[in-house]
Amino acid sequence: MHRADHDRSMQLQRTEIAQRAAKLVVEEHIHDFAQAKRKAAKQLGINDRNALPSNDEIESALGEYRQLYDPEHALLLQTLREKAAYLLEFFAAFRPYLYGSVLNGRAGAHSNINLQLFHDDPKSVELFLLNQRIQYDIVTIPGVRRYEDYPVLAFWFDDTPVRVQLQPSSAERNPQHKAEKERINLAGLKRLLANGSTAQTSTELAPC
Repeated sequence: MHRADHDRSMQLQRTEIAQRAAKLVVEEHIHDFAQAKRKAAKQLGINDRNALPSNDEIESALGEYRQLYDPEHALLLQTLREKAAYLLEFFAAFRPYLYGSVLNGRAGAHSNINLQLFHDDPKSVELFLLNQRIQYDIVTIPGVRRYEDYPVLAFWFDDTPVRVQLQPSSAERNPQHKAEKERINLAGLKRLLANGSTAQTSTELAPC
């Protein structure tokens, strides 16, 4: 095969994987692009790792997919972010941040609102919820770093599932994973909402 033909074939494979990965993100709620592209390649029977698309290519394919098949996504994302803003204000005493799919724009109809709270007394957060008559469960989120005595709390808010990851104050300035670094506080989220953006435009690490 000539080099030009090889490059053309490789690009077609990358495009095909990106489109299938975008479908998986929307339909199977796989928000990890690495996982989505690997699963897409496997489904398509493509074994060449060089054919795996970049995250930017998947983002582009995801935008195209939603324009065609999910035109209401922008309104859904706006609604989820407005709910997240309310929750950030609700938890203001515990240095809250939004992270995950509602922030990065990949959220779907069944996505969680994911929050991080930084406070040295996790029991005070649980007591706060109980005083507000909010029933919650303690859950495990795969891949999330756990601190002893700092649980992940789950509850429902306005028909939307919420996951609240509790961490000590010292962890606020030292995020361990990429997902933890891509977070935003209330002031930053309000700017995002004001701009009407459907994707993450900035990361706020300063306190509210």
